[in-house]
Amino acid sequence: MNEKRVNDLRANAKKMRAWMRIPLILAVLFVLCLAAVAQENTADSWYQEGLKLMGNDNYRDALVAFDKAIEIDPENASIWMGKGDVLVRMGDYNESLKIFENALEMAEKTTQDNPHDARGWLVEGELFIRIFKNDEAINAYSRATELNPKYAEAWYLKGAALNLKAGELPEQESAKTYEEAFTALNKAIELDPGYGKAWNDIGYTLLSLARFNGKNFSRYNESLEAFDRAIELISAEDSRQFLALAWEGKALAFVGMSNMLNDMDRKDEARERYEEAIKACDRVIELDPDFTGQEARLLKAGILSELGRHNESLMAYDEAISSVPADLVLLTATFMADKSSVLIKMGEYEEALTTINAALKIDPTNPIAWKNKGEALNYTGRYEEAVSAYDKAVELSPELGLLKASSWQGKGDALKASGRQVEAAAAFAKAKELGYKA
Repeated sequence: MNEKRVNDLRANAKKMRAWMRIPLILAVLFVLCLAAVAQENTADSWYQEGLKLMGNDNYRDALVAFDKAIEIDPENASIWMGKGDVLVRMGDYNESLKIFENALEMAEKTTQDNPHDARGWLVEGELFIRIFKNDEAINAYSRATELNPKYAEAWYLKGAALNLKAGELPEQESAKTYEEAFTALNKAIELDPGYGKAWNDIGYTLLSLARFNGKNFSRYNESLEAFDRAIELISAEDSRQFLALAWEGKALAFVGMSNMLNDMDRKDEARERYEEAIKACDRVIELDPDFTGQEARLLKAGILSELGRHNESLMAYDEAISSVPADLVLLTATFMADKSSVLIKMGEYEEALTTINAALKIDPTNPIAWKNKGEALNYTGRYEEAVSAYDKAVELSPELGLLKASSWQGKGDALKASGRQVEAAAAFAKAKELGYKA
């Protein structure tokens, strides 16, 4: 399966883990109530009820519970963070961001007033993560581990934040930062060997490090062991979402191994790993159909296409498209863009263009759709239109990754076919410079 797509899915999984750490901040992070047992109608009891309802995907009732807790203690950053997390799940990102920023001000005041409170620094780090400030979050978690070196949760969260940061760095810096994340996560495991969520993150870190390991399966095998350990330790009652992410990690590991086996011309073994990945995807969809399951549907459809089962792949994409919640409409465009790749493989270029244009109507900034449009137009001999489509893909593609490189290569093909040899050579050179390999 396309390595770029696998890396995108792995990055998305890491982002989802960042939004799904709510169960980690139960009583440990809740600094409201020192009583051994929370009494009914206390802020603590409403907060705990909100966490429970959110864990069961009952978002509206969870929101009511957090509001009840806020009425009792309006200055508690953890409660506000819980409310913001519910709004993220409900798709209200603008309002959640305002809440996180407000809660961060409260958390910063707490650490200013009591700079030796490790738990306060942990809350502050969690809020920095939610407003996409990874460096500040890492610093806060580091402060927590300095104050309490045996704070397994702080080591775990530091490792998770380093993982997020690593995904945004150039390759050499990225590898170093993943190693730092691995060290922090192993410290969490050393302190708490039964820490299922930390085992989950170790699995994803090993997956990321596998990219720098050449033709060596060791990192993939280690990641599978970590995910199996996470699955053993995380119960569905505790967190179906984290359990689903562990299964998705297994699927991604199997796909990574398949890609490597294909490169080594070990086709039968590669096919076996793909089949294992499909089974893992089905388990993800079963556990968490509305959240992690969206990514699993996309991964499964791509694997089916890689196996040459194009009609099944199209059915999987259609199922994925029909399952997208109304508030995640941009995800529909991504699924449509990927579906068009299968149609292009099948030679159904006009149908591919229809699908691509529908995707671009939803999201005109989708670079995969523009790249695929250029490809479909190339195949139908509409080279000038293809060049324009590739130009949009180049403009919108992220600087890191191979999407920009493959868009330059496609543009070169279109220019060459239309007789513009000098411009084509320049486009091919640019593609090679960005890492394109034929």
